Amino acid sequence: MNRRETTEARQAREQQYSEDARRLRDFPAFSAFSDDDLARIARATHRTSTSGPWPLIREQTPSDACYILLSGEAGVYVGQERIAVVGAGEVIGESALRHGKLRNATVTTTGKAEVLHIGRDDFSRLLDEVPALRKTMDETVARHVPKAVTENPG
Repeated sequence: MNRRETTEARQAREQQYSEDARRLRDFPAFSAFSDDDLARIARATHRTSTSGPWPLIREQTPSDACYILLSGEAGVYVGQERIAVVGAGEVIGESALRHGKLRNATVTTTGKAEVLHIGRDDFSRLLDEVPALRKTMDETVARHVPKAVTENPG
């Protein structure tokens, strides 16, 4: 009986990975990725759902993961001021993770949301294994970093 449960659990996990990869393909940032690249990314993630506002990242804390927002929205705050709202398909927290810096903002979901959590080691490995991801992250950082610098010079 344990063997059957293990097989069922494995099948459920593989089905979730396939679903996550399919959902990633729907976002412009991931639409040109190969099926293999999307499968690698999905297998390196952990899906989490929130039923209400939930802080994903806290300002001035060490970076240990980044997130891909599958559904919902998240507010980006520096101090108490909201400087942006990001939606589904956005990668969150990649800059501090890549550069080993403290988080420069707090990011909190605004309500129900689904996110893919990618730990530091998995993210680093994926950047080496999936060139399209590295390119996408470079583009994402270029979009996000100037916003934070413009909003908070010095």
